Parts: sequence; structure tokens; C-alpha cells
Amino acid sequence: MSKSRTVLETAATVLLTAAAVAVASFYVYGQIAGGPGSGRQVAENSEIENWEDDTALGIRIGPADARMVVTEFMDFTCPFCAMVSPVVDSLLSRHPSEVALVFQHFPLNGRSLSLPSAVAAECAERQNRFQPMYQLLFAQQDSLGTRDWVSFAREAGVPDLAAFEECVKLPADSFVRIGAGRELGLRRNVTGTPTIFVNGRRFGGRSLEEFAEVAERLGIERRN
Repeated sequence: MSKSRTVLETAATVLLTAAAVAVASFYVYGQIAGGPGSGRQVAENSEIENWEDDTALGIRIGPADARMVVTEFMDFTCPFCAMVSPVVDSLLSRHPSEVALVFQHFPLNGRSLSLPSAVAAECAERQNRFQPMYQLLFAQQDSLGTRDWVSFAREAGVPDLAAFEECVKLPADSFVRIGAGRELGLRRNVTGTPTIFVNGRRFGGRSLEEFAEVAERLGIERRN
């Protein structure tokens, strides 16, 4: 075998190996982080026993007796969380008396803004402005770290900005829900964000249509 042919074959092997690793990495990232292609490739697991008890650890938006409870483990710096958040908001607006969201903090390691943004959301919650604040943090995710938290609070309608400013100076472990959400997520085998459960079952859907299908199975009338 000639030396040039050996070099070519070696180069081809390296390229094929690199391509295989890239494809595998993309697939794993999609499964773990909820990225492109995750969707229904994530199997729905069996229902978690006493899953309703878990919801007490998060922030609930929607009725206490909702027939469909969407539990989201989220990080405000996660781009895929920012993509799925308005989808769930649309579901809530369609079925305000039948669907509830339970937001669980799951700050990711190694991201400098994960905990500070969670603290900002918790400080808004102390003044009953969590929903507009969490929507704003996701909608303006590119601005995290470039604006001060008070400017977000002002835009989210937090009434006492001075109290909010003092609140965001507190360490993250001052907010029970932040640590509790991460601990719960680890117990539920959450490895990335967004991770979603519907009525205690892990859910891999990301589109409004997929959520609507589940709602329909639960007896919730489909609405345009």
C-alpha cells in the first residue's frame, strides 16, 4: 500500500470519527437540554407517585384544581427554555381555568447569571410580580447581564423598586425555592433544561400542538 493512500485513509477515518461524535453529541444535547429534535424522542415515563406534593415546592400559575398541571424545571439563561416558555403561556391563556403551570428553578452549573436571574424572579414574586418578570427574563434573555435587575423589575411592574433592589443583594440560599427546585429536579432525574412533566409524567413535547393533544386526552376542549 502506498504512503499517500495510507495518509488518505487515515484522514478519512479521522473525519468519519469526528462526524460520528458530532452527530452523537447533537442527539444527546437534544435529549438532555430539550434542544432541536428532542420532541417525542423523550419517552413519557410512568406517573410519579404523589407528584402533587412536588408542586408545593414551585411557583404555581393557574388554578389549584387544574386538570392539567405543567411542571417546568427551568433556567433563565437557557435558550430552549426561552423558546418553550411562550408556548406554555399560550396554553395557559387558552385554558385559564383548566391548566396550571408550576415553575421549578433548576439553575445550571457553570453559568454566572443562572442564580442571579433566579433571585431576581424570586424578588419579583415577593411583590406578586413573578409571572410578568419570568416572561420578561425569557423574552429579553439576550439582555441578561447587560442591564441591572431593577430595570427588569420596573418593566415587569414591580411596585416597590427600593425593596426589590435590596432583595436582589441577598444570597441565593436565602430563597428556599431555588435550592428546593434543584434538589427536587435531581431526585426526578432532571439533567438539563427545560425538563417538563405533565401531571407527574415526563413530557418531551415542545410545540403547542403537542401540549394541546395531551390536554385533549385529559378532557380539555381544544380551542384555537
